[in-house]
Amino acid sequence: MSSYGAIGVDENDTDPLIVEESRNERRRAVSLSESTVPHRQPYLFTGGLGLSREGSTASLQDENREQNMALRYRLYSRLDPGGRQLLMPAHVFPSEVFSILPFDELKDQSGKQNSIVTIFSIWNTMMGTSLLAMPWALQQAGFAFGLILILGMAALCFYTAYIVVQSPKGLSHLGIDSASAEFTDVCKVLLGKYGEMSALVFSVLVLLGGVFVYWVLMSNFLYYTGNVFYEALQPNSSTIPIMENRSFTCDVFCPKEFEKRPEEVWYNLVEEMTETAADSTSTTFDKFWSLQGTVPIYLAILLFPLLNFKSPTFFTKFNVLGTGSVMYLLVFTFSKLLECGVNLDFHNKNSIHYAALFNWKFPALTGTLTLSYFIHNAVLTILRNQKNPENNARDLSIGYGLVAFCYVFIATCFYTAFPVERTCISDNFLNNFGSGDVLSSVARVFLLFQMITVLPLLVYLIRTQVFYAIYGETWPGLWKVILLNICVMLLAVSIAVFYPRVGSILRYVGAFSGLLYVFALPCLVYMTKRRLEGTLTQPVRYIHTAIVAAGLVNLIAQFVI
Repeated sequence: MSSYGAIGVDENDTDPLIVEESRNERRRAVSLSESTVPHRQPYLFTGGLGLSREGSTASLQDENREQNMALRYRLYSRLDPGGRQLLMPAHVFPSEVFSILPFDELKDQSGKQNSIVTIFSIWNTMMGTSLLAMPWALQQAGFAFGLILILGMAALCFYTAYIVVQSPKGLSHLGIDSASAEFTDVCKVLLGKYGEMSALVFSVLVLLGGVFVYWVLMSNFLYYTGNVFYEALQPNSSTIPIMENRSFTCDVFCPKEFEKRPEEVWYNLVEEMTETAADSTSTTFDKFWSLQGTVPIYLAILLFPLLNFKSPTFFTKFNVLGTGSVMYLLVFTFSKLLECGVNLDFHNKNSIHYAALFNWKFPALTGTLTLSYFIHNAVLTILRNQKNPENNARDLSIGYGLVAFCYVFIATCFYTAFPVERTCISDNFLNNFGSGDVLSSVARVFLLFQMITVLPLLVYLIRTQVFYAIYGETWPGLWKVILLNICVMLLAVSIAVFYPRVGSILRYVGAFSGLLYVFALPCLVYMTKRRLEGTLTQPVRYIHTAIVAAGLVNLIAQFVI
């Protein structure tokens, strides 16, 4: 989940453009005598920037990245003020946002990456919060049909992502540079201004959905982690909290769904906070530590300063935590399978272990998967540094294959091992374990820290896209940034308080944004491109129209189940 209004610093950015300008012998818009033309300095020249020579490059890259973007934009424009070939793409963002340490060490001196780095960047970008909802989504579709959908949606989303990868090629006559263009640039050229703005708006919606899910999950993890520490600090506690619910093997429980109407949440919270009667210490703790009341607000107070950093460079250093969290969840679910064993019964509907092979609520899975396999607004950025571009299709397919494997593995292991009714599987499967479960408690702490480092990146990407579209720059001023971040934070807190359903947020955001960015735009771009080339046939038109129609049906179905 990602998108983009910034550009990473690359040592060789200007050279190909200058060479290209010389090769094409493009005309200059303004003729000046040599005496009036200022001497051109290198891109990283520090003489006029008030910086010392030592550390100037690092300072430009890390502390003044937005200034670099402005300088580069002016450089691109002055190289060819009358043409389009050298214009800076409108929505490009730093490739290091998707970097994974220690795989960055495999890059060569020019910053190019081999296939291993590319594959794991694709895998790491797609793997996210939907992992926690995958067992629930599988239950919604039925065991057999759900597995078919996971693999089928992977193939379909891979195909549309491949269309995105190929879309800039062959459009140089329209001013598209295949080496640096973003999908929004292609949409603008082939589909007009509305196509570009649609891609931008829905890309922001995907990121907002990610922020909402993160806030709900972080509130959940912080709440249960706080409960563990509170119980451990009680002087009269005669039990060890981490062993509290280990009375028998494979201990899980069925969490009760939140049934209160949204308007009741704050009414009950205010009523409890204003009570004057003397209460016990435990009751007082519950007043000030509620999952859908105070904890999301505490989280906002703690995290808001992190959202206002000008550069996300510091947070990209923690991208490796995403890989670690996925590995931990794979081990966690497999350990539960070994502990609980296989609890499947496909025949006796009255059995506690009954597992349906098909369920009419399967659109919940397709909506979730649309977001789970979403990489379409980041894939060109990830592949831009590929050392061997001819391997893009292979690396993209391997990346999608790894993601599908992880989804199938976690969903199958947890679903197979679940010892009670499948309807009890939560849309965050960690909720099926109490605060006293050791492995789930460790997972909550680990995921909480990992999400805290990723959230500023999501907000940064929202900020750069919105401000670039409105002001033409990514940092229009501190107060405007703070105002936007306050709006995003208020929306996230409201969702965490009034609608903390991870599965529903994932499927609605996935189906709504996926309709345009996963299904419609790639297919429309592909058909338009084929039409301009004179190679658009009726079978191609029917197939890609059917893909768009499938995305529309997927969206409508979310409101039916």
